[in-house]
Amino acid sequence: MNLQNKSQAFEVNSTEGRVYWGMGILWTMLATAEDTNGAYSCIEELIPQGPAAPPHIHEAADETFYILEGEATFFVEDQPIKATAGSFVSIPRGTKHAFQIDSETVRLLNTYVPAGFEYMIMATTVPAEARTLPPASMPLPEREQSNRTMEQIIQKYPAAKTNFLRGYEG
Repeated sequence: MNLQNKSQAFEVNSTEGRVYWGMGILWTMLATAEDTNGAYSCIEELIPQGPAAPPHIHEAADETFYILEGEATFFVEDQPIKATAGSFVSIPRGTKHAFQIDSETVRLLNTYVPAGFEYMIMATTVPAEARTLPPASMPLPEREQSNRTMEQIIQKYPAAKTNFLRGYEG
C-alpha cells in the first residue's frame, strides 16, 4: 500500500452506521471498503431465530463472527460449532459454512478480509426505516437490478463473489 492509499483512522457508532433490512436481518455497516481502502469490512447484524445463512463458500475472503448477544450454531464443513455471547468464529476463505440462530435473536459483528461482500448485502437489501428487525411484509429489491448490481460489485471487489450451495448438511 502506498501512502496515497493509506487508510485513515475513523470512528462510527452502531447508532450512526448505515442500516439495511433484508433476509429478515438488520445490517449496520460499521466499516466498508471505502473506509478501509479495501482491507476489511465490519457489519453489526441483528438476526432472528432460525436459519440465517445457507451453505456457501467465500472463495477470496476470510470471514469472522463475534457474538455480542445470543446463541448460534455454525456449520463449518458440516461440523457444528456452538457459539454464545463472547464467542469468536473464524471461517477461512474457501471453507463451506452456514449458520443458524438458536436464541430469540443474535447480535453479532461480522467481518470480511478483504472487503467487498458488504456491497452485495447493500445491493440485495433496502435502507432500514428503523434500527429494528425488518417487518415480515417488507418488499425485496427488484431481482434483475440486484443481479446487475452484484455483477458490477464482483468486478470491482472480487472477494465479494460467493458460491451458494444446497441445504444444511450438518
